[in-house]
Amino acid sequence: MTSPFLTPAPLRDLNWHRQHAAGLAPAQLRRAARKRQQRGDVRAARVYLEALHHAAPDLDTALDLAALHRQCHEHARGIALLSQACSLWPDRVDILHAMAELAMLAKEYALAAGLWARLVRLQGAAGVYPVLRAIACHRQTGDDPAVTDLMDRCAASLRLGFPPPALELLRAGVGVPRPAPGLYMVTGNNGTGKTTLGHFLQAMGVQIIDADTEIAAFSMGEHWSVLRHDLTRGRPEAEARTAWVWPVARFEAACAAAGASHRAVFVIGGFGQTVAPFAGRARHVFHLTAPTEVIARRLARRGSPAHRPGTAGHAAALRRNARVARPDYPAKVLRADRSVWEICAEILDVLRGSGPCAGNVSRFAFDSVHAPRILP
Repeated sequence: MTSPFLTPAPLRDLNWHRQHAAGLAPAQLRRAARKRQQRGDVRAARVYLEALHHAAPDLDTALDLAALHRQCHEHARGIALLSQACSLWPDRVDILHAMAELAMLAKEYALAAGLWARLVRLQGAAGVYPVLRAIACHRQTGDDPAVTDLMDRCAASLRLGFPPPALELLRAGVGVPRPAPGLYMVTGNNGTGKTTLGHFLQAMGVQIIDADTEIAAFSMGEHWSVLRHDLTRGRPEAEARTAWVWPVARFEAACAAAGASHRAVFVIGGFGQTVAPFAGRARHVFHLTAPTEVIARRLARRGSPAHRPGTAGHAAALRRNARVARPDYPAKVLRADRSVWEICAEILDVLRGSGPCAGNVSRFAFDSVHAPRILP
């Protein structure tokens, strides 16, 4: 398959970059990688960093290269790279953390559990996040005794991060009755806390599909890719024609894989017309909303390059906040300007107290005819 939007072969063909990298010194390789990253050409940047790391193994280079693997959604390659780095620089918190996050994205929960456990031992009371992620791993593998043991051992750290009602929720998990098997969705504007809520639900034993990683992609006409530069090649006229979408093929694949477990599966992420065609597939849709000043504070703390204060993404998120507070698809609207455990408790109350949302099932048709196609 070819596309009229792709530029000539030397820029498109990674073999050209590999051949070019072979003749460069380490300092030149780093400059070339930085230059390609600035252009958004992540795949080419990775070629130069791989050559640099092969020539002169370095901790910072390994971490930067693992981040590029993550951007390319090649989590297994990132895990393999960081596993080798662990043998060179053992017990480095930054390596273990990056590797644990990649293992979570790859759904390698047994591996991730061991990595989070090492981080908990190394960091002590340095934060509740590694403990929460370790709990999520044990829940996903069905090891409830390990959850109890971990929460007992880390009780002091957990009390610093969560009030007693939140800890009771974590210890109980989804409990009985459990949410009915099927597909659920959590949507909301940037900064409403979807990812944080997903982490807490996962720690309670709910199966999660991270929509930004497993479903969403960039689209131009009938073509799509997980990397914007695959479509645009940095051309301004192509940038304007690029959209952020959920390709039907990726949605179906992610949900089919999760549905095989016969558990409640939550798709976390997205809002507006991106998710509207899929809302009818869910038993329930929960939509998070928060005042614009809350969104502004959260985006400023998050430090995401796409939504830093002063960027177009930050301004767009604030402009659309009031507009997307009430979604066009049937959904239970939840206030997100409160603790994550309170939102989670309300979701579980809804799921235990009612069956499928009939309106969600019938309002939107699911049309796979116009699904964008992946680039070769």
